[in-house]
Amino acid sequence: MSQSPAQDEYVSSIDVRGLHKYFGATHALRGVDIRLRAGRVHALLGANGCGKSTLAKTLAGYHQPDAGEIVWHGARSVAFVHQDLALVPTLSVTENLTLTRGYQLLGGCIVWRREDARARRLLEEYGVDCDVREPVGSLGPAVQTMVAITRAVASLPKAGGVLVLDEPTARLPVSEADRLLDMVRGLKQRGVAILYISHRLDEVLQIADEVTVLRDGQLVHNSPIEELDRAKLVRLIVGHDIEEAPRLPSRTDAEQAALLRISKLHGVRIRDVSLSIGRGEVVGVAGLVGSGRSELGRVIFGLQKAVSGTVAFNGRDVTNKSAVEAVSLGMAYVPQERRNGVFLRLSVGENAVLADIASVMGRFALSRLRVRAASEEVVRDYRVKASGIDAAVETLSGGNQQKLSLGKWLRRNPVMVILDEPTQGIDVGARTEIFTIIRELASRRDMGVLVFDSDLDILASYCDRVFVMARGRIVHEFDGKEAITAAALSHAVYGH
Repeated sequence: MSQSPAQDEYVSSIDVRGLHKYFGATHALRGVDIRLRAGRVHALLGANGCGKSTLAKTLAGYHQPDAGEIVWHGARSVAFVHQDLALVPTLSVTENLTLTRGYQLLGGCIVWRREDARARRLLEEYGVDCDVREPVGSLGPAVQTMVAITRAVASLPKAGGVLVLDEPTARLPVSEADRLLDMVRGLKQRGVAILYISHRLDEVLQIADEVTVLRDGQLVHNSPIEELDRAKLVRLIVGHDIEEAPRLPSRTDAEQAALLRISKLHGVRIRDVSLSIGRGEVVGVAGLVGSGRSELGRVIFGLQKAVSGTVAFNGRDVTNKSAVEAVSLGMAYVPQERRNGVFLRLSVGENAVLADIASVMGRFALSRLRVRAASEEVVRDYRVKASGIDAAVETLSGGNQQKLSLGKWLRRNPVMVILDEPTQGIDVGARTEIFTIIRELASRRDMGVLVFDSDLDILASYCDRVFVMARGRIVHEFDGKEAITAAALSHAVYGH
């Protein structure tokens, strides 16, 4: 890397020229050029596995380029927020915020009251509301993301610097995402050069000044945002036109056999929740962060205890049964946090069979042939992009990790699947593919599907019914007899 001293020290920008990166036989970046300019938001788009995160990690110095150069102009002040937020879950919010900036010591000692006050002021400046003494691991994904972004922004100078945001809103609902976009606009005015990596095209159209699109590690498009609309962006990302997801007809009550019944369920945040799901039915749950939707999924699956109420599955009372028992009865659960759904250090093949080890056992040990056949089936059926089944999962893009997490459970042929934010970090093409597969499987296997998602377009397009939660309660149900649209869901979600 080189640096030009000719620029003002407070004005930072970066030129990436002819960047190449290999991972074994995989050519992850193929001569990529990109320029980040002070006071501009440069969106970096592409399907999962196209090289976006590899480029970000190369800028961070985590990966060393095999060819090409990165030229810095002005001060080399750069901050990163990766998909892996790099927060320490056992440490408090205050401690996580001070990991990069250090402590103010008094007589060689840390004055925690002063550090907590500094943390509160910093969080208030960026509109983040949380208890600074709480361990970060106890916070929800949205609040964790905001803490990580606040920490990164605080490390930049008052004017200038470079900020790289890798899927910053993937775990955020629209209300929280809008707050982040406001933060980005303020940083632009400070002269920060911003690289914004996202699958949310509506956000890109709102916030970006320029757009670069990668496909299979190659730069396929670069232009000002004014030259593009959503349809053009989708075409550039996937390489062809894709049809909008069709509105699928709801199954009638006669077609639905009772599978899951929840009655007057109470938990830490959920209050008096009652609902049922039929066989072959896809049911969505929408709601803002803190509405209780994710807790509902954890209680059903046995990861969290109910305070009162009942959960009946397939005619059996499973209230407060363990997750192990839930799996044995035919339930599957794909968590919101990818790291809880896959083992990053294990291979793609090992992860693919973890949910159903018995099916790949030989007479005395694991059968390598069965493991390979099963894992290749998961990779093929769920379009997991990897250099091979022996590749470590940590080398996969976030979206491909999510598809692998989903595929390993569907291999078990479950009776009921609970999906918490399954579209998080997944590109527009893969999103349609995955939910088309889910709908087909639900119909063919008579499988019930419960989806918790902040993508209201997905819920409107693929669900037979949608429940809206607010403050722990169900406040509205769309039952398929009325039009389920993203606009109607948005009104219900934000009207409470």
